[in-house]
Amino acid sequence: MKIVMYSSLLCPYCSAAKVLLSKLKLQYEEILIDNKPEVKEQMIKKSKRQTVPQIFFGTKHIGGYDDFEEKYKNGEIFKLINEKEI
Repeated sequence: MKIVMYSSLLCPYCSAAKVLLSKLKLQYEEILIDNKPEVKEQMIKKSKRQTVPQIFFGTKHIGGYDDFEEKYKNGEIFKLINEKEI
């Protein structure tokens, strides 16, 4: 499963998401939106949100950092990690 995170270098929530992804030993592709309006528009179109980070597990939109952290705390993230195809 491919994990993609849209992020910004100046975003503390993006940094927190990277720490949690690393803690879970998950590899991910980071797509920076800094000074890239076309990439930011792509993120908004996919996520329907304008803030970073926006995290995707396969085709499933996890949400931002707060959403990701909540799924981690309630154990839902482990179910998603173990799914073959999302």
